Amino acid sequence: MILQMERTYFRALTTQDEAALLEIYSDKEAMQYRASLPFETLADVRAFLDQVEREQTTGKKYRFAYVHLQTNELMGTGVYTFLDDESVEIGFSIGRSFWKGGYGTEGTRGLIELIKQREPQIKRIIGIAKTANEKSVRMMERMNFTFIKQEADKSYFEYLL
Repeated sequence: MILQMERTYFRALTTQDEAALLEIYSDKEAMQYRASLPFETLADVRAFLDQVEREQTTGKKYRFAYVHLQTNELMGTGVYTFLDDESVEIGFSIGRSFWKGGYGTEGTRGLIELIKQREPQIKRIIGIAKTANEKSVRMMERMNFTFIKQEADKSYFEYLL
């Protein structure tokens, strides 16, 4: 376990997550809010996990399993990517069965705390949401992220530490 919150926790992704990742990342409706295409096969998931491992070895991007504390069910993933020495971009993918439960907010708070613990030099966190993803946009506003710009179909927010 990397960080525990009230109802959830972060841990490392493993090959044991393949089936759950396929279910989460193959949901075409949910994936409309992400930059990547939906997964179609377990081979897609394995390529994704290989990419996660490669990215983490560079020290520029870290993705974690986002897990329900009581059931140990994989709910999705949280990620942070270095933009420069003092800024990171964060992101979340949460399975549809966990939508509308406050898990995005809890996970975002946890990810901010994790960044504070692991990356004390970070002063600025950027969150990006597709503008059509109104729930994510509202969540960032409620969490005191400040709107900074809109480009095409994306809204950009920042959170200062």
